[in-house]
Amino acid sequence: MLHFIYNPIAGSGLARKARMAIAPCLKDIPHQFHETQYKRHAAELVRALTAGGETEIIAMGGDGTLNEVLNGLADPAKVRLGLIPCGSGNDFAAAVKLPADPVEALFIILNGEAKYTDYMECSGVRGINAIGTGIDVDILRRYARMKLLKGSAAYLSSLISTVMTYRARRFEEVKEDGAVSHEALIACAGNGRSIGGGIPICPEAIVDDGLLDITIVDGITKPAIPAAFVKLMKRRVGEIKTAHITRQSSLKIRSEQPMPVQVDGEIYEDLPFDVKLIHNGLRFYRP
Repeated sequence: MLHFIYNPIAGSGLARKARMAIAPCLKDIPHQFHETQYKRHAAELVRALTAGGETEIIAMGGDGTLNEVLNGLADPAKVRLGLIPCGSGNDFAAAVKLPADPVEALFIILNGEAKYTDYMECSGVRGINAIGTGIDVDILRRYARMKLLKGSAAYLSSLISTVMTYRARRFEEVKEDGAVSHEALIACAGNGRSIGGGIPICPEAIVDDGLLDITIVDGITKPAIPAAFVKLMKRRVGEIKTAHITRQSSLKIRSEQPMPVQVDGEIYEDLPFDVKLIHNGLRFYRP
């Protein structure tokens, strides 16, 4: 049976509309819709379903809903996970080239196969698109306070406002052969390619290659910010002089001052930044 988990307010009501759009296509297919009622409810629903042996779980929403569903899986290796993208931010859907039309996305689930797809774990919390610390957390907080703009436009506005006032944070990137010091704007481990509805922070990331794409951008002088922003938006983040781009299976950061962490857009205040990639541990419906 297909179990659809949807957030009725995702994408300002897009999830409700998506349910109505796909319902006629499911007349002869065993399925059930589960509507979330509060924050983290999706994880609770999914945990109960998968602990009871259900294996076909479909998230309906954006990156936040997908993240909740992923964290609710009793054992990701025993599940086939799907996504009907209908949130305000659909960055992971873009990374795996899922169509925006809900019916077309459903047909990929009904007619396709679930392929091995990487995901991440950060000190016990799962993520599938991007895990970061630094300016992206402040951007998300500013974004949450915005009322007039929504979606990628609100994120861009929040990004521009935050960049002009943000001060770089000091931390160490812990490696097997020692530690590398940074005074950075952002450190991001990407399985997907973008954050904030299309900001290409890890533009070359591949979701099944067994590696994280790591982008660390050290402090930038204010006069250099506009040029760096243009390079970022043109998928040329590697050309920013203070950017450090690597590809590896893990990323661990430590700092004297607490550094909140965002996991697929969800903010954690006291989560140690210790990210590992899980390869061939999840099957996901994608083209």
